[in-house]
Amino acid sequence: MSTSLGITQYAGANARVRGLYSRLLDKDVWRELLSAEDFNAALEILKNTHYERVIRALEQRGGITLEQLERYLWGEAASNCRKVMVFTGGGVRILLTVWWQHFELENLKALFRGLDQQMDPNVVNRFLIPLGTYSTLPWEALLHERTVSGLIDRLRNTHYINPLRAAYPRYQRERSLFPIEVALDIRYYRDLARAIYRLTGSDRLDAKRVLGTRLDMLNILWAFRYRIYYNLSAEEIVNYTIWHAVRTDTQIIQEIALGADPRDILVRIWGEEAFDLSQLTGSDETRMLPKLELLLERFWRRLAQEALSGYPFKLGSLLGYLVLNELEVQDIVTLLEAKGMGWEPERIKEHLIRSEE
Repeated sequence: MSTSLGITQYAGANARVRGLYSRLLDKDVWRELLSAEDFNAALEILKNTHYERVIRALEQRGGITLEQLERYLWGEAASNCRKVMVFTGGGVRILLTVWWQHFELENLKALFRGLDQQMDPNVVNRFLIPLGTYSTLPWEALLHERTVSGLIDRLRNTHYINPLRAAYPRYQRERSLFPIEVALDIRYYRDLARAIYRLTGSDRLDAKRVLGTRLDMLNILWAFRYRIYYNLSAEEIVNYTIWHAVRTDTQIIQEIALGADPRDILVRIWGEEAFDLSQLTGSDETRMLPKLELLLERFWRRLAQEALSGYPFKLGSLLGYLVLNELEVQDIVTLLEAKGMGWEPERIKEHLIRSEE
């Protein structure tokens, strides 16, 4: 039994989750989507699902591009997170609020990218996830800042300000957003880790299993990415990861930085039965990394399904739904992009997180 929420509160949240879960796309719809002739045919299929409202709203604004649809789909996921959150309180409410803020994080990165590329504010605005009135950040003012330093200063009253100020000199030297985006990511995900560990009892266990696994995934992926693509030192790689995750620590990060095989890392962390490691065999490192990311995301999806199908009056069922909802959006975007490029169904399935079903 949870020490943070009573069974009555979890009953309300679980009822909301069950209703939202029933709207996720089933296997039949996914088969139709895979068989769709092209991007427009896939959109027509989605109009027969609860995503119709999102598609119609974009059509009324003058047409649909994949980039705009993606943002609106993420906006729907953000809204669903708030719908679940309303039934919670205490440490659970804090955790879900922090989790919801990863949508704000993506918007902040989009703002910095727009500034760096000298894009018009109206163009940048089209790449922002619509978050309604829930966000406390001054998006209109942020959107009309014209320099990276000015945008950082606008964030002076947020928890991002210190890491951003520390990253700015490197940005000035290299003229690359890499240190800015890393600073944002690290600040956010270390806050998420703290929110997990504020919980107690079964709530903490559920949060560690579902969201803590996400922290471990990111630690592993970031460490390999920094080593393979950026050639960073072991010290830099450790500094650019989440120190207090669940199963990954500085020792594992250092081993990755010094050349560890991803298969060995996965076995050490989750055991030999968690993954089909043959999928990582025979690829050079640059081709291995996308495969590793997909392998981990499929693993995360299985954990979310298990959490949702377990005892209903607990945090795990709420988190399981939220993860499944977001991974569905990710898969929809992947499928639509692939349809736009004329890929065959079997090739698309290879890139979907849900392709194991």
